[in-house]
Order: sequence, then structure tokens, then C-alpha cells
Amino acid sequence: MHPLLKQGNKTYLSKRLYAPGMKLAHISDIHCNEGNDFNPKMFEKAVMLLNKIDADLVFITGDLTTWGLLSEYELARKKLGEINGETVVIPGNHDERNLGFKLFPEFFGETDFIHTYKEITIVGLSSSEPDKDDGRLGRGRHRLIEEGIHKNAKPTIIGFHHHVIPVPNSGRETNIIEDAGETLDIILKNEVPLVLMGHRHVPYGVKIHKTLLVNAGTFSCTRTRAHFGNTFNIIDIERDMITVTVVNIGDETQKDIITYDLSDGCCYNGYYEINSLNK
Repeated sequence: MHPLLKQGNKTYLSKRLYAPGMKLAHISDIHCNEGNDFNPKMFEKAVMLLNKIDADLVFITGDLTTWGLLSEYELARKKLGEINGETVVIPGNHDERNLGFKLFPEFFGETDFIHTYKEITIVGLSSSEPDKDDGRLGRGRHRLIEEGIHKNAKPTIIGFHHHVIPVPNSGRETNIIEDAGETLDIILKNEVPLVLMGHRHVPYGVKIHKTLLVNAGTFSCTRTRAHFGNTFNIIDIERDMITVTVVNIGDETQKDIITYDLSDGCCYNGYYEINSLNK
């Protein structure tokens, strides 16, 4: 567990020793807005906790804004400037509303990319379409996934906004990407170790085949679900181990929900323990 935050539960880790790796922070659904959608006090607290963690990289999986307006993009850029260290950003469905899809590259750069780091390769993809809540990737982005996977021997992490399977505790299912089957096929047959998503405003993680599918909750939107509150994820990547921790921003607690040993395929998933995230 990360010592800078309160200990929320026990941690289950393999006894094997691993070489130093990389620490990612995974945040999503910030929803910068001048109205009631954005909680500036929660954002301030979240950034304080996030900066204490000192992540190697902050991956933001979309919905920086609510309506895709110029004023919201300006606010989002200002607010993201408070986050220490390197950030990578992909758009969400809200960011592409009202011609927001033209503003995103101006404020945050390319929407689809392959970035190579010392320990990993990251493929970021825009799953959103203008003025639609639904999403899709399409053949071009599928080819980009394949390109990222085969670019080098480093583990590949893929990130996009929409989800590829239903997410528990997020209401009636409506917005799985249209080409989820084809996307999953590429991801699973290539044994991609980690896929990061957002959109549903609740944290979740599950292992399918040899891949972890991980959703981040909402970082600072007022539209939280039940008792989940505002959250973000910490992802520790070692040579053979991935640990996913959910940080509850409001009460400053954290919970390791997944520990996945890549060397033998063993995966501990604490999401459905008695002291679950939504209580």
C-alpha cells in the first residue's frame, strides 16, 4: 500500500521479489464545468492526494469537460496544470460535444497515439464520436493497437474512454463500444496485460484471459453513484506484477482491488469482498 494515504484494508501480495517498475495514476471523468457538474473542492483535494503519490505517469481517460465548450477546455487545461509530472490524455464523449472534437487537439494534442517509456508502451485511443454518448474504435484504431503491441518487447497498456464489457454498479447498460467484440478479440489474443477505461463513474476491475480490464471512477464530477464517491486508481507495474489500488478521495482511504501475477496468471480480485467499495 502507499504510505501517504490511510490504510483502508489488508493487502495481498506475492512473496516473490520483483525489480523496480513503474507507477501509474489512472484518473477519469473530471468534468470541468462552470455549473453544477464540477466539484472544485473535490478536485483540489484529489490533486493534493495525487501529487503526494508521485506517479511516474498520469493517464487521463477522458471527459475532461462536460459540454466540450471553449470555456471548459480553458478551465480543464488550467486545472490539469496543477497535477505534478507527466500526463497523457485521451478524449471522452463529453469532450467531443459542441465541436469540442476540434478543440481537444488544440488544448491537449493528438487523440490517438503510441508512446514508449522505459518500462511500457502506451496506446491511447479516442473511442468517442461527436455529439454521441456511444463509442467505437474502428479498423484504423484496431491497427494502431496492433502496431503498438508489436512495436517492441515491452508490455503494452491500452487506454480509451468507453468500456468493452458491462460495469457493475453503473446503471442500465447503454454505451459499450459498438465494436467491443472485435476490440476484445485483438486485446485478448495478443495477451495485452492492461486496458484502462472510464465513462461509468465507478471503479472496477476484472481479469479476462490474460488481460486486466480496469475502469476509473470519477475524479471530481458531482454525479457520483451511491456510496462510491470520487475516486482514482493507482497502478503499480513491476516486472511480473500489476497491482491496482482505488483511492477514495473524500475519506482519503484506499483499497487494493486487484493483484495480478503475470508470471503464473494468478489474480487476486478484492472487488467483491464483504467490505466492498460501495459501502
